[in-house]
Amino acid sequence: MKYKLILPLLFLQIGILQSQTRYIDEVFEEVIKTEDVIYGNSPDLPFIFFFEWNTVDIDLDMDVYEPEGDILSNRPAIIFIHTGAFFSGNNELDDVVDLSITSAKRGYVSFNINYRLGLNILSTYSGERAVYRGVQDASAAIRYIREFHEEFNIDPDKIFIWGTSAGSLIGLHLSNYQDDERPQSTYGTNSDPDLGCIDCSGNDYVQNNKPNALVSCWGAIGDLDWIDYEDNIPTIMFHGDLDLIVPFNSGFPFTVDIALPIVYGSNLIHNRMDELNIQNEFYIGEGELHEYWGTVNGNWFDGPNENYYQIISNTYNFLYPFVSTTSNNILGDLNGDGIHDILDVIQQVNLVLSGEYESNGDLNGDNVINVMDIVQLVGLILDGN
Repeated sequence: MKYKLILPLLFLQIGILQSQTRYIDEVFEEVIKTEDVIYGNSPDLPFIFFFEWNTVDIDLDMDVYEPEGDILSNRPAIIFIHTGAFFSGNNELDDVVDLSITSAKRGYVSFNINYRLGLNILSTYSGERAVYRGVQDASAAIRYIREFHEEFNIDPDKIFIWGTSAGSLIGLHLSNYQDDERPQSTYGTNSDPDLGCIDCSGNDYVQNNKPNALVSCWGAIGDLDWIDYEDNIPTIMFHGDLDLIVPFNSGFPFTVDIALPIVYGSNLIHNRMDELNIQNEFYIGEGELHEYWGTVNGNWFDGPNENYYQIISNTYNFLYPFVSTTSNNILGDLNGDGIHDILDVIQQVNLVLSGEYESNGDLNGDNVINVMDIVQLVGLILDGN
C-alpha cells in the first residue's frame, strides 16, 4: 500500500526535476577543503637567479577538495596544475580553485597542487629545466596520492591531470616522455646540478607516475616524438587558434624568439595522437586567444564565460567513461553517489522511456528494465536502504 501512495509523489518530482548524474552534474551541495597537505620536498630556486646551485629545500603542498557527505570509498581524483609561465602563480588562482570545487561537487576528489617555479626567459636551457622540475613535482603528487589512496578514499586507477597553460605543459610532458627521453639540459653542467630522474625528486614512493587520462588547456610539448605507442594516455585538449602565448601549431612561447625552446601545440599533438591511434579529443577555440575561458594568468578577468562552461562540460563527458558509475557495485545507485534516492528513480525512469539497458538498474534480474525495477527501487528508498 505504501508504494501506491508514494509512487505518484515520486513521479511528480520526476516531472519537476531533471536527471542528475554523478561525475557529470553537481550532485553535492558542499565541499570539504583540506589545506596544505604536503606531498613532497625538493630543492627550490630563488625568484631571481643566474645559476641553479643556489637552492633551498621546500615542502611541496596541495589543497584537497572532497564532496561533503560522500560515502564512496573508490572515488576518482583530478590533480589540478595552475598556470603562470613557470615563474608565477599558485594553487589559489581563480580558475583552478573553481575547477577544484566544481569537480568535488560532481563526486571527484580534487588535488590542487603547488609546484616549483623558476625560469630565466632568456635561456632555452632554463626553460627546459623549469618544465622538467614541474614534471618531477607532478610525478611526486601522483605517487603520493596512489601511496595513500585508501586514506583519501580514491581509486588509484582513476587519477587524472587537468592542467592549464604551464600546468598543461607539465601534464603533457609527464604523460608522454620517459627518463631516457629527458632533455640533455636536465643533466646539468659544472654550475648547475643534475636534476635526476623523473621519480628522483619530491618523495620516495614507488608508484606508477602516469595519469589515467589528461585534460590539457592551451598546452604544448617540446618534441612530438615523445608521444609514442607506449604512452597511450587518453587526452582531451582545448586551444585557441590565435593563441599568442602557447602556439596552436608550433613556435616560440610568447610568439617572440626570446631564447625559450620551440614547442608544439595542441593541433600538432592531436595529429600525432591520431596517427598513433591514441584516444583524444580536440576542441578549437576559433578566433580565440590564450586562456579563453575568461582568465588572465589564472584570475578571472571577464569570466567565467560561456567558453568555461562549455570546456568543463566537454571535459566531464570525456572523463565519464573512465569513472563508470556501475563500478560502485551498489545495485540501483544509478548516479553513483552511494545512496538510493529520487535522483536514481529519475534515471531509472529515463532508462525505461529510452529502452536502454544498464545492469545496475536491473534490480529484479530479468534482463529488462521496466516499471517493476522502479517499484523495487522505490521500496529500497522507503526501507532506508
